[in-house]
Amino acid sequence: MKPENEEEIQRITCAGDDSIIAFYVGNKFYYQFHRHGSVGEDAQFTIGDTSVITHEGTETEYLHPEHMKKPGWTGGDAERGKWFFKAIKKGRTTIVIEELFRFEVESKCTINILVL
Repeated sequence: MKPENEEEIQRITCAGDDSIIAFYVGNKFYYQFHRHGSVGEDAQFTIGDTSVITHEGTETEYLHPEHMKKPGWTGGDAERGKWFFKAIKKGRTTIVIEELFRFEVESKCTINILVL
């Protein structure tokens, strides 16, 4: 059970270029991404207007940390990550998410954000 004073942080996803996700000033939200460095899989984002939302931080965790310590074992560096954002001013902006494979953009989506 979550403590009463713990803030709910909404997860956002790529739902299509026409959708708009609305937040109020002060709301926090996150986008979950995948990274697998030894294979060449990565992700990056760009905020359209950093005066409307800000990047608050990044958290990552290894999916198989037990494999990191095995001699000769490869592929143990797969990660799940979260980028945390905060709505800081009323307005509209976008977050462009790019999924990369060996430094080349494999896919791209735009998340439209409205801050009320």
